[in-house]
Amino acid sequence: MKSSIKAVALTALAACSILAGTAQASAADTQSDVKPMKWVGPAVRSDEAPAGKVAHYEANPETGTITFLGFVPSEPEFSTLITEHNPAQSGDCVLAPTGVPYASFGFRGAGTLNGNWQNRKRITGGTEGCAGTYHAQSGGSNFNTPILAPGAFIDFTAAAVFTQIRI
Repeated sequence: MKSSIKAVALTALAACSILAGTAQASAADTQSDVKPMKWVGPAVRSDEAPAGKVAHYEANPETGTITFLGFVPSEPEFSTLITEHNPAQSGDCVLAPTGVPYASFGFRGAGTLNGNWQNRKRITGGTEGCAGTYHAQSGGSNFNTPILAPGAFIDFTAAAVFTQIRI
C-alpha cells in the first residue's frame, strides 16, 4: 500500500512538473557528461553527524568542488518561500533559491526526476535522503552531489542549476 501511494505521488509530481515546464531535460543533462565532485579537505559523509547535528557543506558550482564545513545544529529544512505548484513540507528534499523572486522546490518520494531548477543556492536532504545533479548557472560541467542524510545540506558559493533530483 505504501509503495503504491509513493508511485501515485511521484506520477502526479512528474505530471505537474511536465505541465509546469520544469521537467525538460536537455542533451547536456545525460549521465555520460556527469563528473563526480572533488573534495577539498576531508570527505565526511553526512550520515556521520552526531545526534542533534547535521552535516554542512559548501560547493563551488564552477569547479565542482565540495568542502565539509562541520557538523552544525539542525535548522529548518526549507525557507519560508512558497514552492511552485507544491509547497515544500517538513521532510522534503529541498532546493532553495538564491533569493526572491525564485521559489523553493520540495521533493519527496522515491526515484529520479529530471528538470531545470535555476538559481539554486542550497540542497537539503529530506527524510529519505536525496542527491542532485547540477552545473554552474553560467554553464559548464555537470556534477553529482553526495547522497545527503536527512537534514544535511550543501550551500553553493554561486548560483547553480539543478537538472536532476534522486531520492
